[in-house]
Amino acid sequence: MHFFSGQLNKIFYSGVCAVILLICFVMITQTDVYAVSQDDASINAKDIPLYKVPNQDAEIRRREGGDTGAGSAGMSRGLSRGLSRGLSRGLSRGLSRGLSRGLSRGLSRGLSRGLSRGLSRGLSRGLSRGLSRGLSRGLSRGLSRGAISDGLSNKVLLDQLHDASEEKKEDAHEKKEGGHGGGEIDPVHGGPATPDLMAPLASLQTGYTTNPQPTLWWYISSGYQSKVELTINEYGVIEPALETHIIGPPKEGISRIDLKDHGVTLKPNVEYEWFIVIVPLPSERSADFLGSATIMYIPPDEAFQQKIDNATKEELVFVYAQEGYWYDTIHHLCELISNNPDNKIYRKQRVALIDQVRLGKVKNYDKKAIDGKAIESKKPIESVH
Repeated sequence: MHFFSGQLNKIFYSGVCAVILLICFVMITQTDVYAVSQDDASINAKDIPLYKVPNQDAEIRRREGGDTGAGSAGMSRGLSRGLSRGLSRGLSRGLSRGLSRGLSRGLSRGLSRGLSRGLSRGLSRGLSRGLSRGLSRGLSRGLSRGAISDGLSNKVLLDQLHDASEEKKEDAHEKKEGGHGGGEIDPVHGGPATPDLMAPLASLQTGYTTNPQPTLWWYISSGYQSKVELTINEYGVIEPALETHIIGPPKEGISRIDLKDHGVTLKPNVEYEWFIVIVPLPSERSADFLGSATIMYIPPDEAFQQKIDNATKEELVFVYAQEGYWYDTIHHLCELISNNPDNKIYRKQRVALIDQVRLGKVKNYDKKAIDGKAIESKKPIESVH
């Protein structure tokens, strides 16, 4: 028995070591995998802003709707989640099984002893008392509870049917008025088709900003001129800081959300999580298509503020990136592209930044513009209520 136990322990520890080594290998090679490719490197290295991650060991907080194609990032994320879930589930199952076995053994022994004593002593008393009390209580409770519960359940069912019919009427009215803005129709739920990819232009870990009312940027792979839920949650607070909706853009692109327009001001040194959610089936929220990321307002110190004040618009992208302020970096670069849509240098810089935070396929949008296939002639459409 001890021999088999020892062998199992060896196998277990060997497996754990192998998984740890694999994670280390993936993390080491990620830098090379997501470096700017040769095709993108037609600009000098000094012209590429390098985003300095504030804390590389921090938890991954960004989520994308669809597949960004970031293979190794997905592998490392999967391995880390697998380990954490495996440990948590192992502990919970071990505790639950241990308790259940202990209770079952205790109950079985207690029942066997209790039955023998209870049968002899309790038959005479139990039968007489049980029959009399059971009949009287059963009749009274059955009549009262049965009538009330049936009445309540029927009322709830009628209310649900009424709500569902009203919701269908509203949806039909919106479609009649062009509420979904045209485009492809999903054959399952009848609304606009869900895009292949929707992602916040955010860092993997919590990104910093110097602005208490920053601009959030997000990408969508196809037009979706219907409601997109926008929610912002403050860490540790139950009620959301913002819960509203925006209207998606008419075509593929990168759009903006100005928190100033929504009256949201971030508290300093407090983490917030923001969500963009497409709800194909309101009755089945597990089918939601969402992207999310986290943000924190970190006021700049005096030296950093002086760098900001002395920098040009082009230099600001590099200043913010070097200090680890992702949201300011991407915002100022997106603004430069909005005002200069034909400038390929700015787009190549955004491709480089998107690679650095492992957003994979999102960079293809700018690559098409660089190749002259989809160069914008105006600013990206701003999401509105």
